[in-house]
Amino acid sequence: MHLETYLAAQRRRVERGLETLLPPARTRLREAMRYSLLAGGKRLRPILVLAAGEVVRAPFRAVLPFACALEMIHTYSLVHDDLPAMDDDAVRRGRPTSHTVYGEGLAILVGDGLLTEAFRVMAEARGVAPARARAAILAVARAAGELGMVGGQALDLAAQGGAATLARVRAIHRRKTGALITASVRTGAIVGGARPALLRRLTAYGEHLGLAFQIVDDILDSTDVPVFDGRTDRVLAKATYPAVLGPAGARVHAARARDAALRAIAPLGPAAEPLRAIAVHVVARAGPAPVAAAAS
Repeated sequence: MHLETYLAAQRRRVERGLETLLPPARTRLREAMRYSLLAGGKRLRPILVLAAGEVVRAPFRAVLPFACALEMIHTYSLVHDDLPAMDDDAVRRGRPTSHTVYGEGLAILVGDGLLTEAFRVMAEARGVAPARARAAILAVARAAGELGMVGGQALDLAAQGGAATLARVRAIHRRKTGALITASVRTGAIVGGARPALLRRLTAYGEHLGLAFQIVDDILDSTDVPVFDGRTDRVLAKATYPAVLGPAGARVHAARARDAALRAIAPLGPAAEPLRAIAVHVVARAGPAPVAAAAS
């Protein structure tokens, strides 16, 4: 399969879904919500929902609202992450961040609104058996809350300026980024009625992919120059894989996580090919792992 063609097609479907689920309204809040939600981006999480749904042959119309809900939650996290009290970023997805355009107060409400709307969208999804919808919503809630993304963000804040250890970095990554990526894969599978053995395989894939994704983002951030008033991980003294292992060591760990993700879904056949291609693509962004280090 041609991954770029697949990703572009899925992004278009997600964009149309987001437009439909959050249409324009004559309020400043809705304008600000759409400003951040419709600003583009990789749309990795909703695409993972759709791709996992394909593995279990879930109807597209049943899976799409859940895919869009995951993107709403991800966008809310970015809006809040960009605030001066967090990372204090001025640019997101190539445009000024929400708080620099609409002010900090409204940006907080944008995040609150997108998070709440995400759960409304999932609760109102049609064509999904109630038990499956409940299980999917529960999986997303666990991944987004204190035990997942929000808890990981708290760990990340607490770790800034402290001694970065591999155990601490793993704990942060598993919750801050990995939990929502894993939930994206699980949600598509749950909505489609995946059997327990298959769900376990897809869950393992999501866990390893989430780790690989964040390691690669850390590698890329470690070489970035701050944009305008934005601050890189180095400036914030964040706990990251490159900070602990160096860029070369971090690449090795990203490659290992990718390989583990691929092993998890190896028996699933052609239907899982988009998931395989995504895992390879995610890690390729960081460049090749050193051969000598990879063999150690």
